[in-house]
Amino acid sequence: MRSATARRLLIAAAVMAVVAALAALALRQALGGDRLRAAVETRLSAMLGQPVSIGRLSVDFFPRPSLAGGNVRIGDARVVAPRLDVDRVRMLPRVRSLWTGHVIIEQVELDGFIASVLRDRQGRWHVPAVVPVPSKDARAGAAVQRVRVASGRVRVFDQASGDGVGKTASIDDLQADATVEGGSLRLAPITGRIGRARISGEARTDARAVRLTFGADAIGDDDLPLFLRLLGSDRPAFLRLGEPASVSVAVEVDRASSVMTGTGVLGAPLVLLESLRLQRFEAPFAIKGTILRFDPTAFAMYGGTHRGAVAVDLRETPAAWTTDSRVNGMSVGEFLRALTGRDQGLDGTASIDAALGGRVGEPLDRTVRGRAHVTVTSGVIRNFPLLATINRALRLAEQESGDTRFERLTANVMVAAGHATTDDLVLEAAHARVEAAGRIGADRSLALGGRAIVAAEHAARAVASVHEIARLRNSRGEIVVPLTISGTLDAPSIDIDLKAAIGKGLMDELRRRLRRIIR
Repeated sequence: MRSATARRLLIAAAVMAVVAALAALALRQALGGDRLRAAVETRLSAMLGQPVSIGRLSVDFFPRPSLAGGNVRIGDARVVAPRLDVDRVRMLPRVRSLWTGHVIIEQVELDGFIASVLRDRQGRWHVPAVVPVPSKDARAGAAVQRVRVASGRVRVFDQASGDGVGKTASIDDLQADATVEGGSLRLAPITGRIGRARISGEARTDARAVRLTFGADAIGDDDLPLFLRLLGSDRPAFLRLGEPASVSVAVEVDRASSVMTGTGVLGAPLVLLESLRLQRFEAPFAIKGTILRFDPTAFAMYGGTHRGAVAVDLRETPAAWTTDSRVNGMSVGEFLRALTGRDQGLDGTASIDAALGGRVGEPLDRTVRGRAHVTVTSGVIRNFPLLATINRALRLAEQESGDTRFERLTANVMVAAGHATTDDLVLEAAHARVEAAGRIGADRSLALGGRAIVAAEHAARAVASVHEIARLRNSRGEIVVPLTISGTLDAPSIDIDLKAAIGKGLMDELRRRLRRIIR
């Protein structure tokens, strides 16, 4: 009994094996014809707007029956960029349709789809010529329902930095459905990554332009250079992300002019500008050709707020940057300590209006140039006995202090090669006003000259102590004395030549009297 049962089981297994082998053979024959290859080549050629040929096909049965073809050629691919490449094409047919007059391919997967883009020395963008043409699926005896990009990439090659062409950035691990809508090819939804930052969006290409829209919620500091290179810019060496940033981008490359235009928004909780900490950073940006502009750029810093614009000109090598900035309510002491890594002895509340510029990748402190209008209120300059020196020179019995407290300090400053020069510095204190011009060097040296103007009330007290000082009074009863400031910020030297001033006052008085006599 048992042997009979075992015999029947063996016969059944053999029959099943024969049936499976016959089915596999029939399926292989159904899959192995040129009909499916021709259908897919026709569909892809129509979708991409250029001839597509697929090499030898292989048949897979698991996890479901499919065909895979390598040695894929798209158009005349004799250049590095712009061009399209596909590593492998995988076709998933509807099995029941293989023995009908009209085969249905449920999905075509383009595995390793690569779009290579070239940015030339003039900043023009050259993209692959992907323009859909009318499909001929019906003539091929098979219909393709869906085309999907898998493990795709967008590679950007840059010609601007040298004679050769080198890859500078890429969007990797792209997944997307590809559909033809009218005269355009649409890839949506797209997912992928820039560095380690995940992105999502869509792309569309037609006879006029290529458009890409995407967003990313967590761009890290290591991802930022890759993101900026996709826009054609290098990252300035002094710019870092303290926390991940979010970005949304919509760009377009016009096929006729090869010019990129676009807009977007970059936001970050913390941006590091060398040693400076910029919080709540928010910057809409626009790109047109070789100009990348962030406007308005808003953030908080050291108790104050910033609003302005930053532009990067990519035509030059290295790229040039400019900024037009306005800062209000900032703690100047905290700002200077963060910038220099040491206490600079100046405190107060600052407002700054600046127009500065430099080169991407060059040291900020030695290469920045431009002008700034600075106002500091309710401040103090520690270890800078300016008022004490004036009081001693005029023999005013004021309380001595090594610090100079002031109500207001203003100056228009020109910055170049690490030096700052001014011709209109004004410091207003309780009983004196100081006007000066000169230079503060990159080595912290001081070379300033000007005058101190003492208020009339204190001038009367000074005249009571030194009668000759009366000759230094102006029409408002103020005393005007010359001063020079030399040395360094760490060891300043303040000099008031009272004797020379009195002698000059005496000579001026004699000239006035002589003019009266001559008349």
